Amino acid sequence: MLSLILLMAMIILVSGIVSLAEAALFSVPVSRVHIAVEQRRRGARRLLAIKQNLQRPIGALVILNNTVNIGGSIYIGKQAEDLFGDQWMGIFSATFTFFFIIAAEIVPKTIGERLAEPAALSLAPLLAVVTRLLLPMIWLVEHITLPFSKGKLLHLVSEDEIRAMANLGNTSGSISRHENELIRKAFRLNDVTAKDIMTHRLKLSFLAGDLKLSDVKLGEIERLHSRILVASDGDLDKINGVVYQRDLLLALAQGRTNLTVEELKQPVHFVYESVPGHRLLREFQRTHQHLFVVVDEYGGTCGIVSLEDVLEELVGEIEDEMDARERAEKQAGDLAPPAANKPPSPQGTVFGDARVQAR
Repeated sequence: MLSLILLMAMIILVSGIVSLAEAALFSVPVSRVHIAVEQRRRGARRLLAIKQNLQRPIGALVILNNTVNIGGSIYIGKQAEDLFGDQWMGIFSATFTFFFIIAAEIVPKTIGERLAEPAALSLAPLLAVVTRLLLPMIWLVEHITLPFSKGKLLHLVSEDEIRAMANLGNTSGSISRHENELIRKAFRLNDVTAKDIMTHRLKLSFLAGDLKLSDVKLGEIERLHSRILVASDGDLDKINGVVYQRDLLLALAQGRTNLTVEELKQPVHFVYESVPGHRLLREFQRTHQHLFVVVDEYGGTCGIVSLEDVLEELVGEIEDEMDARERAEKQAGDLAPPAANKPPSPQGTVFGDARVQAR
């Protein structure tokens, strides 16, 4: 009787450990395993190797579980028949099956699913040893089942899955609403193009390249942003550089009014209107510039796009001191009475809408 109880307990224990290991391996995310490797947790590297090639470890678990269950059941049945006789075998079998399902299947798999990471890390070294010991049987099973397992399985994570995980994390409180929004917008960055976020050419301001500083009005310059486009012959389709506001103001302060805007300009980078947002960000990093001129397929100027425009796609509206000043001026203009006929600016000074410019 004692030997029968010990045998039943051993079979339930072994089968329970196998069920727990199987549930933990399938439940623990690969991302959590990588984090455990970075944290140098015990068993993490071995678990990562197992997760990257699950076929043989799972095969080892299946072989071990079925061997123990089938062999143990036959031996237990024989001992129970000798002990209780044929009249009690039906009741014994039903009772043992019920406890086996509870203790060796449902409970271990529930624990393995709920404690997937610590359980998988703890059992990974043992599973590696079992896999090596059962390697001949695994090799035989692999060759028998080869016709049914052709083709490579690709374990990919899609954007939709990551968005769904971020939403679940936000709902559960593990990540904040702002972090969830940032993840969502990061995926959208490769869907927007320079054309979608640029400032249109009708709103641009620029200076003619041959304009002398003596003809530049200080008040007009101060109203512009820190980077001002430079156009040859006053033609917006002939942008050939950018001049910094600080360079203009410094030259005016030093009295070098005989210079032209062309002599103070810096190179400007051109991009096509179809370039996606994530590539724009990379280009800003590579060129160390904050402003690109957007052109169409024929080389005509469509507008400008700034680093701030790209970042706003990720974090939302960014307002600097010039934006605040422009808003205040607009509000003041809306409240003020209609102005008298104002004389136009001298020809060749500032073209376009001087209130909108690259940052």
